Amino acid sequence: MFFEAIIKFILGVLIIGGLLFVPANTIDYWNGRLFIGLLFIPMFITGIILMIKKPKLLRKRLNAKETENEQRQVIAFSGLMFLCRSIKRKYLFISYN
Repeated sequence: MFFEAIIKFILGVLIIGGLLFVPANTIDYWNGRLFIGLLFIPMFITGIILMIKKPKLLRKRLNAKETENEQRQVIAFSGLMFLCRSIKRKYLFISYN
C-alpha cells in the first residue's frame, strides 16, 4: 500500500507538471511551481498522516472508483477539458511568439 501511494503521488506530480510546463515551454514558470507546491505538499502531508493513523482510510481513498455513471462522465469530461485547455495554451503561445 505504501508503494502504491508513492507511485500515484509521483505520477500525479509528473502528469500535472507536464500539463503545466509543456505548454509554457519552460520549467522556469513560477506560477506552475507554486501551483504544484500548493497542491501536492498538503496532499503528501495528508497521505503520511493517513498512512500512520488510519491506513484503512488511505487504502479506501487510493482505490476510489466512481460507481455512478453520471459521476464518471463528469470526471472524464473535466479531465478532457483540462487537457484541451493545456493543448490550446501551447498553440496560442507558439502562434504569438
